Amino acid sequence: MPSSPRTPRQRRGPVVEDEPASPVFEPPQRSDTFDEDSKTTYESSQEDNDDAPTSILSNDPFSSESSRILFESIDELRRCGAGQDLDLPQLVIVGKQSAGKSSLLKSLTDIPFPIDSNLCTQFAMRIVSRRTAPGTSDIVQASIEPGDVNPFTVHSDDSRAKAFSKVLASLDFEAFEELIVEAKEAMGIGSPLSSEDKNYSSQVLKIELSGPKRSHFAILDLPGIFSSRRDGVSRREMEGVTRMVTSYMQKPENIIICVADASGDIQNEQILELASEIESSRKVGVFTKCDKSDNPKDIVNLVNGRNKFQGKPLHWHVVQNAGPNAAANFDREQAEAATFTKSPWTEIPKERRGIPALKQYLATLLCTRIREAFPDMLRTVTGKLDEEQLHRRSLGESRADHSQRLAHLVAISQKYQDLAKKSLSTPDALPDAKMKLRGKSKAITQEYTKSMTTNGHFYNFLEIGKSVDVFINVDEESDSSSESLPVPDFGHTRGSKNDLPTPISTPTKKSTAKTQFKTAVHPLYREIRTQLRENLGEELPGVLNPCVLHPLWRIQTQKWQSLTRDHLSKLITRTSEVSILLFRQACKEVGVSERTVFGLEKQLAGFERQSRQDVMNKLDLLCTRNANMALQTNNPEFDYKVRKARELRFSQALERYIALHPPSTFSFAKLTTSKPCAIVDDDHIATLFNELHPNGARSQNVEDEIHDLLRAYYEITIQNFIYDVTHNLSEPFLLDTNGPLLGLNTEFVMGLGEDVVLELAGDEEVDVVKRRECEGRIGRLEEASA
Repeated sequence: MPSSPRTPRQRRGPVVEDEPASPVFEPPQRSDTFDEDSKTTYESSQEDNDDAPTSILSNDPFSSESSRILFESIDELRRCGAGQDLDLPQLVIVGKQSAGKSSLLKSLTDIPFPIDSNLCTQFAMRIVSRRTAPGTSDIVQASIEPGDVNPFTVHSDDSRAKAFSKVLASLDFEAFEELIVEAKEAMGIGSPLSSEDKNYSSQVLKIELSGPKRSHFAILDLPGIFSSRRDGVSRREMEGVTRMVTSYMQKPENIIICVADASGDIQNEQILELASEIESSRKVGVFTKCDKSDNPKDIVNLVNGRNKFQGKPLHWHVVQNAGPNAAANFDREQAEAATFTKSPWTEIPKERRGIPALKQYLATLLCTRIREAFPDMLRTVTGKLDEEQLHRRSLGESRADHSQRLAHLVAISQKYQDLAKKSLSTPDALPDAKMKLRGKSKAITQEYTKSMTTNGHFYNFLEIGKSVDVFINVDEESDSSSESLPVPDFGHTRGSKNDLPTPISTPTKKSTAKTQFKTAVHPLYREIRTQLRENLGEELPGVLNPCVLHPLWRIQTQKWQSLTRDHLSKLITRTSEVSILLFRQACKEVGVSERTVFGLEKQLAGFERQSRQDVMNKLDLLCTRNANMALQTNNPEFDYKVRKARELRFSQALERYIALHPPSTFSFAKLTTSKPCAIVDDDHIATLFNELHPNGARSQNVEDEIHDLLRAYYEITIQNFIYDVTHNLSEPFLLDTNGPLLGLNTEFVMGLGEDVVLELAGDEEVDVVKRRECEGRIGRLEEASA
């Protein structure tokens, strides 16, 4: 607020250097801070007659309509708990013990504070005064509320403090003294049950005074600080008091009233040192006991800025309060007038002398701070209101009968179904990537397809043209034969990392090398030979028994079931995890109690167990059918693969024949060609037959034929099997209306018995209390933000 030119009366006394213009020096304007009543009050206090006393009730600056509106707004914010989230402007009175704080409070609040007593120095006290409509009765209400900070290590049971509540018609000295004693007991101060010293509490005694002649203000009184140990007070508590006072002083919206004893040494005022770094615009210095000052000239010079104290400038006031032995008819205003109309006190401007001037200054300063802070406070209140409304929705609606409980469960299931379907069809509409099941299921399926393609066969197939004889590493002391040696799992592609290099010379057991190799038959060919031998039937010699392929097929596909079981287990587990996330999101949007969440999550777990069992049963049936079905296919790819394999086998047979009978060995051969060729005559046609035909002398030909048929059939049917798993097991599982993803639906809810509905959605007393408390907070916040 900009300063206006001072009137001649305002220029009495020297101006304080480096001190910002105080709101009290401004002629009040018609604004949201002052109304006509307050203007009249202000101007009447500036009359030329310096000695005329001012009535606190008739000229109370805290009682204007504007100050009332501002104060009640702040008090409403504090009542609704906003003080825990933002700094609400308030007057805070601080000082050392015996500095005269109690006397000043008594003068400012008209409350009979006991003077020179320890009753009011062990906890903070917030005095809230309100003016009610004419004709209403005076009332005093007392309660205990948590403090903004807790610098003490003691954490006792605060149930008594929360329950503390007193209502009085008036507050005289005896009633006030009794109230303080009861509050100390409720806070546990001095309790013999405490395991530590308990001389101070961080809790706040709130005293609310209402009446037709009360003022509109709030002031927080803090325990007095002290620099030396007292009997029965630990150093921890002494330091805790200082931390608590400092914490309240540092809050940016608090107006700090620093009380100093004018009859003592100003250099010993520790509170001024604590306030030294606080900005000047929100701290006020008050000298008490001015009538007892031994050096009033020093006080006057300090107030007028002639002498500087450490830190930033302080706006000073001087007052005179009633002493501890004052008579019952003591008139403070007359006593102040008697003191401050004498030299050197008259050198201090009138607007800095006496309680009425101090109240005027504090009222104006507090209103200014409230007006400046209000926009930020309202934004914070709006945020708290949004949080409380969200919390209220999370608690759900009241469910007193079966229809309400059933409707609540239906609402949950409908919201959940909406999210669950989005997780498969429109995952981009979901708020969290962890909820998007379709992409996760595809990734699991791709991993499964890769695993089946790479590792689904029991034996690796052998590339055409690769020798069935392999070298295996054996211990040099081993006496086992090559037929009984374990054979490593060689890759079915050329250049596989599992291929062993062919040794330069064939090692033997008598070799001196530590590592030896022996020759063994490729595992799949060894299995083919075993099956050919064991499955001889009624066929004539030289005729291949086709039944030999079936046992080979079962052996080669026996890993499919375990790999698929692992795949389905991953899919089911991931689906269940997503369903829980979707369910909790639905609960957040609908508003669900912890009891209902717990009960429905148990239902989701039941869906998972049953679905897992059903899917695994279907897999077992599929694998059984696959292992026992006839080997047949109409896929033309099978014929193509077999034909290409036979062509390669024929080509290699010719190569072997040429190696045995090169063209150069035929005397009649006069061919000149760059390409290899074979010459077959009557003498050598049998050799070609033996290299080429399954019934020839080369027994491996029939093994090659079986290998190639098995491989062609395997490569086709594994794709069919993966398709079956994906489309007939995995996808139906995801879309199963009884499964973990879509099982929580309206049909399921409507089929629940009344007792189950009561167990899942019945109201508990704690839910009723939470709703009532939350609705109360919402009501207060809505009123505060209006």
